This record gives sequence, structure tokens and C-alpha cells, in this order.
Amino acid sequence: MPYLSERTLKAILSGIILLGISFFNLAQDNDIQDTIPTTPEIDSPQETDSPSLTIEQRIAQAKLQITELKAELKANKKNKQAVSILDKRSLADQQINLNPFSLAQHNTNYLFPISYVSNPNPTSQQDLTSENIDKVEAVFQISTKIPIYLEIDEEQEALSGVYFGFTARSFWQVYNDEVSKPFRETNYEPEVFYQWQADLSLLKYRFNALQIGVNHQSNGQSGLRSRSWNRVIFTALFSDADSAYYVRSWWRFPEDTKTSIDDPTGDDNPDINDYIGRVELGYAFQVNNIEIFTRIRNNLSGSQNRGSVQVNLTYPLSQRYDLLLQYFNGYGDSLIDYNSHQSRFSLGVQLRFL
Repeated sequence: MPYLSERTLKAILSGIILLGISFFNLAQDNDIQDTIPTTPEIDSPQETDSPSLTIEQRIAQAKLQITELKAELKANKKNKQAVSILDKRSLADQQINLNPFSLAQHNTNYLFPISYVSNPNPTSQQDLTSENIDKVEAVFQISTKIPIYLEIDEEQEALSGVYFGFTARSFWQVYNDEVSKPFRETNYEPEVFYQWQADLSLLKYRFNALQIGVNHQSNGQSGLRSRSWNRVIFTALFSDADSAYYVRSWWRFPEDTKTSIDDPTGDDNPDINDYIGRVELGYAFQVNNIEIFTRIRNNLSGSQNRGSVQVNLTYPLSQRYDLLLQYFNGYGDSLIDYNSHQSRFSLGVQLRFL
């Protein structure tokens, strides 16, 4: 909590006293005008030598002191906050939210012209088979968010509110001439979520934000190729001067069991939590110009423990772009591969995220 300094207390007392004197003098002047008859104006040297402030001037002076008090309170609050690696990103998001012609990044945006995967799944594309599918493909992700409702305070700080986010990730067999370079799989992820920008500090650490939202993810296919699920997702974000970390968990909306393999209304992937997981931990930190991000997912099962590990290494190429090297190992590389163990190495370019 911000504290009040001696200067702040003096400013408060001065403002209250000035307002009190102003209203007292105004009442006194009105009484004098009502009881004393009008007399010819006489020049008074005493009044000329010692002019007093008018009511308007006193009120203006009190308002100025109150404005200075608010500024000092805000400065005290910021001085008490721990420094965060996310400060630049938060400021940029505020500016974007207040600009109706801008879109903010939601998840990372990247392009991997080269991505090697150990065991690609040909199921999602009718022309692909285990014999003609390429293990080297291109992968890219586009992710953005827009505010639906913002809680804007007096300082125009606009981060808390309701957002719509959308992420699309595609796997493109761009080097496969045998089957005319098809898109092997695309995952679509729309969501609506509420974000509370907490910015609470304890020692050198910052509790940045809390998110809760409804998320849908699918591959846009039908029949045997269809994969989808709906979740309520909870995320807590923390940081310090050199690193950021988050905890994420979810509850899946239950779906009916399929009556047959071709049933379009039943659950396409009833065991997806057992493979992709039930909890996600993320940790990012900086070493000079290199940023390292690690994401771990796990199903929290003791007998059949599954999940995945992803590691990103980025190095700045310019003010806007980073070189990105990514390694993935585990389940859930894509929805069509959710129950297939994969290892993937990728190299490409990412829009700067931190």
C-alpha cells in the first residue's frame, strides 16, 4: 500500500484549511453586503498594499495541491512496486488497447521454415500416407487478441477487462512434391477470457495478472479426422526483474460418448487430458540478449504419467524480430497427434514477445 509522507500530510491539511477559509470568507462577505449600506468608494492604502486572494484563486490553489497529492500517491505506489521483466510488454499492451486501429499479440507469433518431426501423422490429410509424408515441414502460428470491455482508470491504464483471443497453428508439407504440398494439420483456438491486472508486489517479485476464460480448440475436420475440446482455463502470471513464470490449469467440459465411430455428436478424443495433461507451468528468463522459455505440461498421473516439454531459445535480429530455436518432446504437438509421442526441432523467426 502507498504511504503518506510528511509533505503529503501537509498538502492535505493545507487544501482543507484553504477550502474552509474560502467558504467562511464567502459567507462573511455576503453578510456584510446585506447589512452595511452602500458608501462611496474610498481608496484604502492598506488594501492596495496587501491584496487578498479571491475565492476563485483559493479554490484553484486547493485544486492544484490536491492534484499534486494524487501525483505523489501514484509515484509512491510505483516506487513500491517490484521491477518486472514484463513492464515494457504491459505498457505496449496498454497503448494498443487504447488505439482502436491496433491488434495485440496474444500467444507468440512465429514462422518455422524448417521443422523436423520424428513421427508425423498422415491421418488428417487424405493424400498423405506413412510412405509419402515428409518429416521436414513448415510450421507457423498467428495469435492475436482484442479487448471487448476494458476497466480504464484515471491514468488511462487499460489492461484489466474482457478479451477475445484467437490462435491458429498450421503444419505445412511445403517440401512435399509428391502430394502437392498440402497443409497437414491446422489447429484453431478461439477463446474469451477476463484478465485482472493485479500488479501486486512482495519483496522483489510481482504478481502481474490473473486470467479465467472459456477456450475452444479444434482442427476443423469431421469424421475420423475430427479433434476438439472445450475448457475453462485458469492462469496466474508472476515475474521479477529478469524472469517471468506462470501456472495454468483447466477443467474440460464433458461430452457424450460416441455411439459409433462415425457419430458426429460424440467425444472425438475422450482421453485427451491423459496425454496433453491437466496442468501447465511456464518459465522464461533472460541471459544477456538470449531469452529462454520452458513449458512443461503433465497429466498428474502416478501410474501412467504423460505430458510434454518445450524449450524456446530466442536471439534478437532487430527491434521487431527474434531468431527462434524450438525443441518439443512429448504428447500434444498438435491435436491430430495428441496421443502420439513426438520429438520436434524447429528453426525460424518470431515477433518479439517480451
